Amino acid sequence: MSNKKTMKARILNAASKETSIRNTNLRRRLRIPGTEMDNVSFNNSILRTARFLMEDGLLKRVARGEYAITKRGMKAVNSL
Repeated sequence: MSNKKTMKARILNAASKETSIRNTNLRRRLRIPGTEMDNVSFNNSILRTARFLMEDGLLKRVARGEYAITKRGMKAVNSL
């Protein structure tokens, strides 16, 4: 069995360590350089997952493309 974390778990973990996450913070935390994935692909894959987490109530939208973790999200991170 693999111990690899899902992208949702990686995004929640990154959000728990920052006051708010956005494109640049996530790239740094997830170690995805701009040479590996362009902004359009990053927005369509990684930030789409962040939007799904927002719909689940684990993240809240602070500004366009910027998210912060909720109390429910912190409980989810602690249970991982």
